[in-house]
Amino acid sequence: MDTDSTPRTAPSSPFFAPSTPNVTVTEQTPGGTKRKIKKQKPEVAEHKTGLFGCSANLVNAIVGSGIVGIPYAIKQSGFLAGVLLVLICAVLTDKSLRLLVATAKHVCCPSYETSAEAAYGPVGFRFVALNMLILSYGAMLSYLMIVKDSFSSLFGVDPDNKPMRRAILLLVSLTVMLPLASKRDMADLAFTSRLSVLIDTFLVFLVAHEAPVALSFESIGGWDGLLHRTVHFDTIFVGLGVLSFAFVCQHSAFIIAGSMEKPTNDRWSIVTRNAVSMSCTLALICGVSGYLGFLENTSGNVLGNLDDGNWKSAAARTMLGITMLFVYPVESFVARHVCVVLFFAGRRAHEGDDSTILNRRDRRVGLTTVLYTLAVIPAAAFDDLGPVLAITGAIGGSCLSYIGPGLIYLGIHGERFLELVDQSWFGTLSRTRQVGDKSAKRPMGDPATDSAGERIPLVNPLFHKQPTLNVPSKDEAAVDATTETGLDPFHVAAMKWVLWFTLGMPIWCFLAKAGKKGLEKHDREMAMKSPHPIRIGDVKRTRSADVERQQDQKMTIDSSNAAFMIAPGEQLVRHNSFTSHFGGGGREATATAISGGGGGGGGGGLPPPLRNNPSDGNNTPKILSINEMLGKELVQKRKLEQVKVALAALENDQQAAPAGWSDFLIAILYILFGLLALVAGVLSLVQQQ
Repeated sequence: MDTDSTPRTAPSSPFFAPSTPNVTVTEQTPGGTKRKIKKQKPEVAEHKTGLFGCSANLVNAIVGSGIVGIPYAIKQSGFLAGVLLVLICAVLTDKSLRLLVATAKHVCCPSYETSAEAAYGPVGFRFVALNMLILSYGAMLSYLMIVKDSFSSLFGVDPDNKPMRRAILLLVSLTVMLPLASKRDMADLAFTSRLSVLIDTFLVFLVAHEAPVALSFESIGGWDGLLHRTVHFDTIFVGLGVLSFAFVCQHSAFIIAGSMEKPTNDRWSIVTRNAVSMSCTLALICGVSGYLGFLENTSGNVLGNLDDGNWKSAAARTMLGITMLFVYPVESFVARHVCVVLFFAGRRAHEGDDSTILNRRDRRVGLTTVLYTLAVIPAAAFDDLGPVLAITGAIGGSCLSYIGPGLIYLGIHGERFLELVDQSWFGTLSRTRQVGDKSAKRPMGDPATDSAGERIPLVNPLFHKQPTLNVPSKDEAAVDATTETGLDPFHVAAMKWVLWFTLGMPIWCFLAKAGKKGLEKHDREMAMKSPHPIRIGDVKRTRSADVERQQDQKMTIDSSNAAFMIAPGEQLVRHNSFTSHFGGGGREATATAISGGGGGGGGGGLPPPLRNNPSDGNNTPKILSINEMLGKELVQKRKLEQVKVALAALENDQQAAPAGWSDFLIAILYILFGLLALVAGVLSLVQQQ
């Protein structure tokens, strides 16, 4: 039986408890009579989409409604600074999307929250899950409010006629948004996402066409006047607070990646590169043309600068409202996913296998309707929730887009980070801080650990110098004493301590130690579970002997992955095993066909002719017929061939090689940029108020 890593107990309600759907079928007996029996209903495979559909879903998740706020962000940052920030945020988003998925594959985790759990335990799991819920719910709420404004304006409803505006919101959302959000798989939204991207493209070019760029450009004196607007240091934080969240999509990355056919790292890189490039191009066209067209009069929503009496302005607002109809389901999928991992029981629910859990229509429709109701009520009741949505977006966006990827990478590779610190200029400080720390251990078998697992130097500092008969001078004696004790001179030690705290090394080492400890626990738990493929794609890894021994001691038999046979006087034989490990060095899936010792059969490798009959009370062996032996041998060979084919299709782990300082520097910069973006988002909100 699989060990569920979540500490929750199974809810009493069958709605949340794991269930195996059954179907009643009618069978005819050999005597000619008919009987009805219940059989397990076969699972419906998750729908998949290709590169184009997956890219469209990701573009749809990135663009959202933030595209119309890019000109305002450039205005606050300055022209040159705003353009550079757009490019920087696009590059960081592309890198973080690939980094998240590659790190998750490295430890065989199928979702964002389980990747955080592998490093930081339940705290990391809840941190990511709650931020995903906050961000997705806030986006759902804002999209519904945009739909209310856009379609009310389209139908000519007066802004003061609130009952009619609410009726239009309910009519449009119940007709289009709720049915789309009730789909089971993300791949089912590929068509509407393509349509949304097409409409976004028309919208951006319409804004660029309607913006009076030539007139405004001439009014400021051409390029000379524009050069004086390169950077606005007094309000650049406001622009950063807007632009840093313009490409937020990490909360939906795993759902989209798992919906792709053949979800390899290379194909996912193609998807992220295409989607982020498309989104960045649209953002630059809309932002530059909108800002150059309206300059200091640019509003937070550039559509507000268009002429109200122009039909093109009405068309632009309508297109924005239509795109919201197709973006809302993507965010609803994320919120529904969080509800699955938080409230439903079982391993599949905990790992975010939404297609299996929500294959039941009552669960899928019921959960989607509850989320829709919770979002549509405040959207219909209020006209302006800007401050609330801004603060939730700042917190959720910064935590998921920048802080989360950096923390997860640092935690997953925490052991390697600590090794690099020990080998660096700060090594003496690190070893000094570890004196008396019984929990600081190296991997088993490491020559730098003693029998108790404590960290010890490779060479004893007290005896590493050979005795000499020469009497050293006073200065030489001081140097020798410093070297023998492993201590630095005072001025060097003081400089190290200053840099140690200035660079935040205590924080990074603390996170690395916490991640190392969490990953060791994750390894032990995963070693006791029967392996199964993850929806974002598996990779080849190397197994450590420690976890391999734990998994070999596991006696649970998964008939879909292994076939065990025990003969009298024989040892346990695994004819077909598909084993895996998820440790710091990676995992290598292996398939083995091992014949039993002793008797058994010739060169054909037939199974032993005798076996214990578990149904008998005694130990009487049962004789297998030739047909049974041939049938079992054929089944075993077929399973072995299937496993070999699956292994051949696995891709290499991108993080199999030990991480270097540059990798950890990128992770730390992500964390710092996320904190900066969070502060900037809050400051921009305060300044707007």
